[in-house]
Amino acid sequence: MGKGALGALAAYWPDDTARYAHVPLKRVGDLTLHAIAATAGDRAALVGGAGSVTYGELSVGVKKLAAALRGRLAKGARVAIALADPRELVTAMFACFETEMLAFAGAGEISDEVLALFGADLVIGEGGEKGISFASLAAEPGSDKADRPDFKKPLLAFPKPDRSGEVVHNHKTLAATAIAIGSFFMIDGETQVLLAEAPTDWLSLSMLLATWHKGGTVWAGWEGVSAKPPERVDYLVTSWHTAMERHLEGPPRIPRMRIGAGALVGVEHGFSVARRRRLARRLGAPVLTVLGRSDLGPLLASHPTWFLDDAVGIPLPNVDTRPLNPADGTPLNIGWDAVESAELGVKSAQAPAGGTLVAENWIRTGLVAEIDPTGLYFLHDLAPKGTL
Repeated sequence: MGKGALGALAAYWPDDTARYAHVPLKRVGDLTLHAIAATAGDRAALVGGAGSVTYGELSVGVKKLAAALRGRLAKGARVAIALADPRELVTAMFACFETEMLAFAGAGEISDEVLALFGADLVIGEGGEKGISFASLAAEPGSDKADRPDFKKPLLAFPKPDRSGEVVHNHKTLAATAIAIGSFFMIDGETQVLLAEAPTDWLSLSMLLATWHKGGTVWAGWEGVSAKPPERVDYLVTSWHTAMERHLEGPPRIPRMRIGAGALVGVEHGFSVARRRRLARRLGAPVLTVLGRSDLGPLLASHPTWFLDDAVGIPLPNVDTRPLNPADGTPLNIGWDAVESAELGVKSAQAPAGGTLVAENWIRTGLVAEIDPTGLYFLHDLAPKGTL
């Protein structure tokens, strides 16, 4: 079997980063927020909105709101979260994780179309028959009795890109995401991360989990949040569309700051190399692409010590790839080194349930790619018309 035949090996792999990382059977909140709260509770977890909040304060708030949810709803209930305040938003999300209720989160108002698709039993942050404010819910006494965790229980829903249904994460996939991203991007307790979008999409959520798993600090930098931006961060995290809109299509809408390690830019298809280079010059920092999608999770990424501007990156920990026949998704019996290009098939511990599976449980991405002799992946798919 040739190099990278199943995408399990690359010619280069970052030092001190495990190709496959062990994912313990723990609630995602215990692996991230509560673990740091128990050892360094006074460390800043989130900055934005009303100010800074520590791991200890967030942990207490999550447990209190979880008790209120248990008093209202049964495990598995569907909870939509429509909260603009960063602290309230992440508290409600982690409270749903704690109680194993299926959450769908939006930073502020959620469209009627998405709410109808999700079918919520409760909407936190809106009025109406099923709505309740965050403050009102937090004031309810609830129940402190926690059930034994079910690590496969759906916790978080994302709509599929074509709105034909939903994909769902559980404790295992969210924990795997935190571990893989934190390890790959060398996050530690001193890391400062600025999210240009709320943690309600696949990339921002991945970086929030990874940063809190390692004890770093997340800055809320999405639009509508009033907070003084930091003078320096290690990572700016943004989608490709938002990066183009806020940095290249007119005056920058994020204040200038020093970016130490790079800008993590989420891509879901092929991208303009020229625009990537322009963005790097505008930000004064490397642009590190991260390939993923709501129905796939994070898959490939540019490592801070190893990337090319025209390559999307290498596989993240716990991600394997395989060339598929683009016509029907059939896994090819040859490796990447024997094909010029093929559809990118993946197996990933970070992938939510509900993706398009083919033979041997490979997940179709619909993306055509190739791999070079150094192990870097290149996308052939161009951005859909009408996108930046």
